[in-house]
Amino acid sequence: MANQTYAEQLKQQAREMAAEAAKAQKAANDAQKAIDDAKAFASKSSLNALNVIQDAIRIWIKQGTLSLRQSQVYLNRYVELYGLEKTQNEYLRLAANLLNHPHYGVETTTSRFGNGGLIWKAQNYKNTQELYEAIQEVLGDDPFDSVEWVNEILELVFADSTKLAADTFLPDRFASIANLIRRIVQEAKTPLNIPDISQFTAEDAAFLSAFLGMF
Repeated sequence: MANQTYAEQLKQQAREMAAEAAKAQKAANDAQKAIDDAKAFASKSSLNALNVIQDAIRIWIKQGTLSLRQSQVYLNRYVELYGLEKTQNEYLRLAANLLNHPHYGVETTTSRFGNGGLIWKAQNYKNTQELYEAIQEVLGDDPFDSVEWVNEILELVFADSTKLAADTFLPDRFASIANLIRRIVQEAKTPLNIPDISQFTAEDAAFLSAFLGMF
């Protein structure tokens, strides 16, 4: 009888230990769920806050009142949520919306914008470099460090402003254009492939070096 009682005690202890383990596991699961729920809410809150700011940016662009501070707050928040590349895309999208605005968007008094005569927001600009600097006064420092993307956007504006307006309506829709512009900017920074000088005689290599200034 004593052995049977002892066995029953062991079973009871096992049941109690199992119940405690289950209780502890449930508490751990509940705690983890609370953490996950808090993270999910924080993520959703951040996204909702960005959407509110994004709507405000859209209105300020429409009204022509977007300021440097507003742009910087928005883009800083954007990079926290989406990373650098998508923020670069968004910078280009905002620039395209500013340059393609139906009321104060860019115009040119010449048949080719590279010849100057640019007008934007009722201000005259001699060339794209001046316009490029003016855009940075609204959007902040250019993440590409190149005026070339302004030339590309101007081509899109003057080729078909209606299509560009549709393409810039949503960030995801504009991504393919931004990626193309990014490649063009990169190519513009290194326009020539440096040849392998072993493919040339010493005389030809010296000639190319003098002509291209790259050896």
